[in-house]
Amino acid sequence: MPTQRFLKLKEEKKQVILEAAVHEFSRVPYSSASINQIIKEADISRGSFYTYFEDKDDLMRYMLRGFRDNCQRRIFEFLRAERGNPFEAAMGLLGIVMEQGEDGLGYRMYRNMLSDMSLVNQTHLFGIKGFLFQDSTYMEFVEKVHEAIDGERYPIEKEMLAYLVDMLMLIVIRAITMYYKNVAGKDQLLDVARKEMQILENGVCPGTCQEDMKGHTEKRGESI
Repeated sequence: MPTQRFLKLKEEKKQVILEAAVHEFSRVPYSSASINQIIKEADISRGSFYTYFEDKDDLMRYMLRGFRDNCQRRIFEFLRAERGNPFEAAMGLLGIVMEQGEDGLGYRMYRNMLSDMSLVNQTHLFGIKGFLFQDSTYMEFVEKVHEAIDGERYPIEKEMLAYLVDMLMLIVIRAITMYYKNVAGKDQLLDVARKEMQILENGVCPGTCQEDMKGHTEKRGESI
């Protein structure tokens, strides 16, 4: 995150630096983005840049924080609209991100950033670190999701919800990344994501398999 020195800059100055970064991150893949180009456009020295941010990654994380915060806000909006259905909320988020349009600098910037990173780094940047990294920020988000979902329809414990949120967001982020990379069209990616979420919601073979598993367990118990 940026230093206090950056945060104390006048808004106009901060905006100049961030706009220069948007232009550079939109111009080339993230790995090729140049700090030199950013400071040249922003008309600041390299020394000044490093008093504001640790490195390029630090600047990028700060810029994506707004994207992440907006995504989380949208998730809760969809949870309310979909009566606490986390699967429809995830699909709503995926759909609206894909509908942002491909012509703007924002689209190109996020495309370059996300398509140039591993899924692990992408989930970290989204603020969804997953069950392997259950820090206080992640669990606070899960707590809010737990309060927002339909508890009668989805009577899931918070610990298990942390796993479910992780899986849902991985589906969303992978689809967004494939969309940005032009691997497949929007409709195809939305269809695949929905089918994957239906499996998560309903199971591979709901009802019949559960009864078969119950019977198998009972038989094993009798034979012991």
